[in-house]
Amino acid sequence: MTFGQVEYTLENSDSIPTKNKITFTQFEISVPLQGNKNHGEIYPDGRTNNSWFVPDGINANFGYGVHFNKWLGLTANSGIGMKLSEKLVVAPLFSNLRIMPKIAEETRIGIDIGLGHTFALGRGDLSGTFKRIKLNLEADDMQLFIEVVSYGFELNNNSQGSLSLGIALVSF
Repeated sequence: MTFGQVEYTLENSDSIPTKNKITFTQFEISVPLQGNKNHGEIYPDGRTNNSWFVPDGINANFGYGVHFNKWLGLTANSGIGMKLSEKLVVAPLFSNLRIMPKIAEETRIGIDIGLGHTFALGRGDLSGTFKRIKLNLEADDMQLFIEVVSYGFELNNNSQGSLSLGIALVSF
């Protein structure tokens, strides 16, 4: 019978072997936008409505996944979204591929591609294939993004989806 022992003499904390964490979480909040029907309208006080887009609800998503050096990742996500103009609340369940190359010391730019299923809440069995493409600018553990989403179903003879601006917190 034999016994073995590994011993470390610590001179500084950099000499301690560490294991890299490969999992990460992501929390996103975004605001869907719609075209402003009243663009160019002149108010009674003489001002002009110059807004091209107006807010149309709020979305929140949470994801948990694995990554390789923060630039390539795969997550499982769920969330809730609301479009006020359609009186629509959806719950997407999707996977997401993250591609985020480094462009500076702590800055990344990239794309997320998501695919899954969307459930319309309070609308019977209305559901569809969720598709998303998201352009990101990431600094430290915060992202600013613009995303285009398709919910994969029609409501009131219109395909449902959104164009959104948002912020995300990412924890590696």
